[in-house]
Amino acid sequence: MKRKIIPFLLFSLLALIIAQFFPAGANPAQEYTLASFPRPFVSETGSISNTLIVIPVSDPHGPCGPAHTMDTMGGISIAYTLGFNATSGIVETAMDAYSYVSIYDPATARVTMKDTTSNLIVLGGPGVNQVAYYYNELRNASGTRVLPVIYLRDAVGGYLYAQSSRKEYRIQKNANGQTIADYGVIQLYKDENRYVMSVYGLGGRGTFAAANVVAEFNQWNLTGTAVIVKYYDSNEDANLDTITIAERASSKTVKSIEVYSNSDCTEKVASIDWGAIEAGSSKDVVVYVKNVGNAPVTLSLGAQNWSPSNATKYMKLTWNYGGQPVNVGAVVQVQLTLTVYANITGITNFSFDVLITGVG
Repeated sequence: MKRKIIPFLLFSLLALIIAQFFPAGANPAQEYTLASFPRPFVSETGSISNTLIVIPVSDPHGPCGPAHTMDTMGGISIAYTLGFNATSGIVETAMDAYSYVSIYDPATARVTMKDTTSNLIVLGGPGVNQVAYYYNELRNASGTRVLPVIYLRDAVGGYLYAQSSRKEYRIQKNANGQTIADYGVIQLYKDENRYVMSVYGLGGRGTFAAANVVAEFNQWNLTGTAVIVKYYDSNEDANLDTITIAERASSKTVKSIEVYSNSDCTEKVASIDWGAIEAGSSKDVVVYVKNVGNAPVTLSLGAQNWSPSNATKYMKLTWNYGGQPVNVGAVVQVQLTLTVYANITGITNFSFDVLITGVG
């Protein structure tokens, strides 16, 4: 990342590093959200990253009943998407009741995870997949269930419960008993040093809808750690034909931003090519900052790691961001301006990092 003064007092600024974007005070380690998909299952370098797709067994097992065919179909569509977005590696699959994945103890009615290191994509809900059952029942030290959306049952039947909003989602039927709406959930949970994605519906069609959203993630503005998907009949012909996001749910506040070079937010910025800047002038570069967390943020700009350290005396970095909150899923265009003072002297090579931070 060297910068060299060239004849006629022009500066060749070829690649300016964009630092990692962390909330203020955060530990500088990657925190993934649904907006990051297909990461962490596909690594930053494009390889399949220690990922296991867990499909439920089709017979009654452990605390669960037999799986629906759609659970397997959903796993296939997601595996295809991972492969399409990867450059190397293999997507591994396993059944939920395989002894190296999880085991059930009928004496204690408890499921124990045996695989504790693989990133997991779990198809099928707690009623059919005992890995999903394990995470649905998992609680923190205070006794609260860890997942933002949980599956519960009452006298009426099973339903999804979003803990943050306290909303319930149930299969809806018309007067003839025909299903006119089914619901599914997609949620990402950080379990120690790995990530677990749960994808399932109240019924098979809810699972289809949730898996479809994951498989076509580029068409959906996925944010935060959980979304509830609705698959419903839009024209009253008793056929489910429309998928929408019913709710974005989360058990915690996640503040995360990403920076792109285009307004469609498909090309992430890893470096900036400033071209040539004459001493006593400035150069503008436009970037797009997207809030991929689940809470509004405001942005701050910094420059750090200057080399040599006295380069800060002869140049400065500014932007035109006005301080307005950036809402969840919103994109704000900002113009970065690098100004080089006319009196610059004694510097032939320099480098520095740009730090854009999202603050809650």
